[in-house]
Amino acid sequence: MAHDITARIRTERELKISQEKYLKAFNASHEAIVVLDMQTELLLEANQSFELLTGLKPIDALGHTLCELGVMERATYELMHEVLRQEGRIRNREVHIHHQNGSRLDVTLYAEPVIVNGSECLVITAHDITEQKQHDNALRESQERLNMALEAAQMGIWDWSPHTDLLHCSARAAALHGHAEEAWDGPLQLFMKDIPGKHRRELRRSFIAIGRGTQSRYRLTYSLVPENDSLRWVEVTATLHRHSDGSIQRMVGTLKDITDRRRSEQALQRSEAKFSALFQGSPDPYILVNATTQLVIEINQSFTRVFGYRTEDIIGRTALDVGFWRDAQQRTQVLKRIDPAAGLNSMEIDFVTREGLYLTCEVSSSFITINRQLCMLSTFKDITARKEAEAALRASEDKFSRAFRASPDSISISEKATGKHLDVNEGFTRLTGFTATDAIGRTARDMNIWADYSERAVLIDELERYGRVRQREMRVNGKFGQELLVSVSIEPMIIDGTECMLLTARDITEQKLIEARVKHLAYHDALTDLPNRMLLSDRVTQNLAVCERLLQSSAILFFDLDHFKHINDSLGHSCGDAVLQEVSRRLLAQVRKVDTVARLGGDEFVVLLCGMEGPSEAIHRQVQHTAEKLLAALSAPMLIEGHSLQLGCSIGITLLPEHGTNPDDLLKRADIALYKVKENGRNGIAFFEQAMQIAASERLSVETELRVAVSKCEFVLFYQPQFDALEQRIVGAEALIRWMHPTKGLTGPMGFIHVLEESGMILEVGTWVLGRACQFIAELLRQGHISPEEFSLSVNISPRQFRQPDFVDQVRHAIDSRGVPARCLKLEITENIVIQNISDTIAKMQELRDMGVRFALDDFGTGYSSLSYLKRLPLDLLKIDQSFIRDCTRDANDAEIVRAIIAMARNLRLELIAEGVETQEQLDFLQTQSCHAFQGYLYSPPVAEGDFVRILKRDSHALPLP
Repeated sequence: MAHDITARIRTERELKISQEKYLKAFNASHEAIVVLDMQTELLLEANQSFELLTGLKPIDALGHTLCELGVMERATYELMHEVLRQEGRIRNREVHIHHQNGSRLDVTLYAEPVIVNGSECLVITAHDITEQKQHDNALRESQERLNMALEAAQMGIWDWSPHTDLLHCSARAAALHGHAEEAWDGPLQLFMKDIPGKHRRELRRSFIAIGRGTQSRYRLTYSLVPENDSLRWVEVTATLHRHSDGSIQRMVGTLKDITDRRRSEQALQRSEAKFSALFQGSPDPYILVNATTQLVIEINQSFTRVFGYRTEDIIGRTALDVGFWRDAQQRTQVLKRIDPAAGLNSMEIDFVTREGLYLTCEVSSSFITINRQLCMLSTFKDITARKEAEAALRASEDKFSRAFRASPDSISISEKATGKHLDVNEGFTRLTGFTATDAIGRTARDMNIWADYSERAVLIDELERYGRVRQREMRVNGKFGQELLVSVSIEPMIIDGTECMLLTARDITEQKLIEARVKHLAYHDALTDLPNRMLLSDRVTQNLAVCERLLQSSAILFFDLDHFKHINDSLGHSCGDAVLQEVSRRLLAQVRKVDTVARLGGDEFVVLLCGMEGPSEAIHRQVQHTAEKLLAALSAPMLIEGHSLQLGCSIGITLLPEHGTNPDDLLKRADIALYKVKENGRNGIAFFEQAMQIAASERLSVETELRVAVSKCEFVLFYQPQFDALEQRIVGAEALIRWMHPTKGLTGPMGFIHVLEESGMILEVGTWVLGRACQFIAELLRQGHISPEEFSLSVNISPRQFRQPDFVDQVRHAIDSRGVPARCLKLEITENIVIQNISDTIAKMQELRDMGVRFALDDFGTGYSSLSYLKRLPLDLLKIDQSFIRDCTRDANDAEIVRAIIAMARNLRLELIAEGVETQEQLDFLQTQSCHAFQGYLYSPPVAEGDFVRILKRDSHALPLP
């Protein structure tokens, strides 16, 4: 019987084709698929992806349950069946399974019951989401770290929709604007209400710029004063987000409180591209290189920040070319070790920065494909500091031990709570006398080291407050009873979990004594130990306050020793110092303890008389009496280094508060009164008067005008002829300076010479006089008016000018530069020059005299020189002072003095000339004593150059007398 099986065969063929398609799809699926019997739980089928997921070959897995294979835990399997029972299928269920290597995998399960050959089966599909879960966890952790970082940085975030004007702020951002510290939602304008108008306008301009596309983000700093709060500075950043069509979506940003630090580090700019954002925004250095050529393609900003290389330095070159690798051989080894699949993970490599510094980094590298080129992306973590710290840590114990033992200071380690010593160094023993055996296990109180035990509590309190104690001075006791002043510093430390103190103590006993001495020296004169100007000023200030409060009076007595410089120059500085010390003793002996005796320097002393009461006249008499008593005490003879000396002194006095309330002004006014005493001949007393202030001001005015006169050379020389009455001829002249004042006209030397001397301008003027006098001699010689053998021109030399080290050179230059015979120049010196450093005086005079220059001693008989000095000086001529000539015909004493001077000059074989001869009687008297040379108004007053030439031209053989 024949049956038509065509349809069956077709069906079977179609079934076979369907089965083949299913099998191909089953095995080609990227998802792991298994089929298991629901009754026995045994695996019936498993595809190749199952092997990739679990590490089990399907042939080995069939006939076993998932639990037997260790792929799924029993609890997980039962939970899966419970879901099937309740829901009939499983959709997108996350469970944990296990790989054969022991790792745990996260998968998403899909399960569907099916009937296979009449049996209930279950088809399970597993999708591996392990990497996705890891990514999600990393993202969540990153967000948590971001939130923590924002909180640590005190930053808030905000999100603003321009379409709704609705602003959302984080709790921190809301708090920055004075709102409650919780998330805030509301209009932007309400949030910005406390921002000043200027800053609000800047924010608005930035919003507009972002909206127009001219600016994608901005950073601004603004101030605000929230209600019931103080001024606050905030830094705002903003970024605009757009839809895919370019329309505005929203603006987000951050707020940061920068009140304590207005300038914040610039936030990393977010790149629009994902790779650029990760690459450029990373805080770690990144470098991208071509894996084949090793040429650098890109570096990020952190790479430049850490290593110094800029894009123009390195892009297009290899890292080896720019010297980035410290060791080229190490580079070769590293390149060999890089796994093409896994890259490089945390390898320590040494690099060189652009500035030549060495850095050790952990380097991780991976391969990526960019534009079909294999590239290597490397990131660096600078571990230089960590490596150095590790090295330092390894050496720290040895270093600490060495420093601890070798330190010259006392160092001890003790428990903070109990005070028991754990260790002490040799410096501790040297300071206190207690050895380590004495101290360890005992407290400072046990050893009676604390001079005041309560100071330990003070130290502990300071340590608690400030975290350390720095150089606190305190007193301690040594083992042998000695009391010491020490400087204590304390650092906290933890030893085996116990709070301890590292205490360093330095003996400053001697240092404090030295400081006290230095402080004393700062306010006292080193020679006499008297208060100096600074301390005197302070006492005057205090005394002024007392005078005002108690209605008392005080006085400042300003002393200057007369001719003290002569003692220094003639007897030496040691003798001068002894004189100053004796003066200080005598002054102290004459005043009360409440009074002050001070030395301002040199030979200047001040006595401050305090606490005087009574009417002004009585105060004046009391001060006058005290000043006279002090003057007498200082004038009494004193025996210094075998020399019997007798000093005079000048005293200027100001009364407090009558003459002022400023210490400096009072001292100046006492000095003005002192100057008045000197003008009147020294060795006297003068109270300050307002007229003296006026005179001092006038003198200052004269000095100012003289400085202009010196700069403009407003001086001229007049010449007074010197006549020999016996030979009836002019034998010379004296050059006398005059000031051609621009408003006062011709002014004689009495009005300004002393100012030139005191101000020092006499040096410049004296040089000019010397030069001009020599020039005039040259002109007279050239015109034939004088003979070099019979005429000499006298020039007065000031003491200060003579004392200049180059004085001889000045004279030589004046003579040589004008071609004048040296014998035509006669230098007139005073006795003040003679008695100041006699050796130097003689040396200079002799050197000039060897050149041919002649010397005359001016104003002889008015000074203090002795005959012994005169015998040693290389003089040519004595000038008899006009003060003796004036009354020589009427006063027997003056006549006798003149005779004595003439006789002495004759004995010393010196020439003579009398000055100030105004009458014939005076000349007759002089001639009877064989003194024929003279100058004075009897023959001619000082005249200008032209008039002097005319006198030379006229008949000089007869006196112009009736």
